[in-house]
Amino acid sequence: MLNILIATKPDDPDSIYVKLALEKIGHKVTLWYTSDIPKLQAHTFRLNDGELKWSSSGLDFKINESDSIDIVWYRRPSKPKLDDLVHPDDLKNAKNENITFFKALWQSIAPNAFWVNAPASFERVNCKLTQLKIAAKLGFSIPETIISNDPDEINHFIKAYPEGGVVYKPIYPTVWVAENKIRLTYTNVITLADLPSHQTLRLTPGIYQRRIKKAYELRVTCMGHTAIATKLYSQEHECGIEDWRSVSPHKLRMEPYELPDVIANKCFALMLKLGVVFGCFDFIVTPEGEYVFLEINEQGQFLWQEDFHPEIRLLDPFVKFLCSRNSNYVWKSSDISVTIPEFRELMIPIQKQAMATHVDPGLPI
Repeated sequence: MLNILIATKPDDPDSIYVKLALEKIGHKVTLWYTSDIPKLQAHTFRLNDGELKWSSSGLDFKINESDSIDIVWYRRPSKPKLDDLVHPDDLKNAKNENITFFKALWQSIAPNAFWVNAPASFERVNCKLTQLKIAAKLGFSIPETIISNDPDEINHFIKAYPEGGVVYKPIYPTVWVAENKIRLTYTNVITLADLPSHQTLRLTPGIYQRRIKKAYELRVTCMGHTAIATKLYSQEHECGIEDWRSVSPHKLRMEPYELPDVIANKCFALMLKLGVVFGCFDFIVTPEGEYVFLEINEQGQFLWQEDFHPEIRLLDPFVKFLCSRNSNYVWKSSDISVTIPEFRELMIPIQKQAMATHVDPGLPI
């Protein structure tokens, strides 16, 4: 039996699906909702004669160094969420103390565990500029790109592509809440007429890329040396022409896709350079059949694909990848042990209960 820790958020269905699947095959799983820090969790580190001991407890777990954690899925941990009772004058210092403590926690527990992915890789893999630079060196085709807050450079770049056009992407996921609705910023075509004032452009750096004509798009989920690709028919929807994420999964046609080995191997090479063992890749495939790399999300949502299209197997390979504790793991599709549909009715009430009892992490900042 393996002892597995999943650091996540209360509303994340992927974490719950994986927990249920791992428990079915006989492993112990702890869901660690990190937004409960510090209100609903307590953590202590003890140093004595150079030996470190620690203990952690929360609403539904209690662990320490003797529990010997085998695997940590650093899924989607949120930053500590401070109680509203903290005085406004003390809030900045309290946040700094808790975030620094939070980082130290992850550097100290489970030193011998298999991490997916290690926190030390977070800054590197989530830098879009680093991703694109390394991808290009590995031989991926990437769109012509600038990342800038210089109004003159941005204007010049847009003017350079009068026919195909230019798209804009935020550097960091941008979220607004208005009238009880969450609004997200997707990839959009941008023209000179769309640009705000020079002052606003200087205040808001962004990613600008030459618009690439699409035949379809791919979502490639890589775990170890297993790459599972899904063909997304985004061009069938007007709202999905520039960004497939704006199409409801209920309406988006998708199917399993046979990814060429040369592309899969470049994905594995990029993951190695970025220091990760799991990632979700986004590609454009042009009408001429060229594969264009867009980005890698090191903890992207991925089980939704199997949830809406059960023939796209992702839960079984991911669970077996975790249990293998092998960064070179290759999944064999001939032996499927767990599937999304068998856990769907169990997942929903667990998710609702978690959202009702644990601290809401709020929107990313």
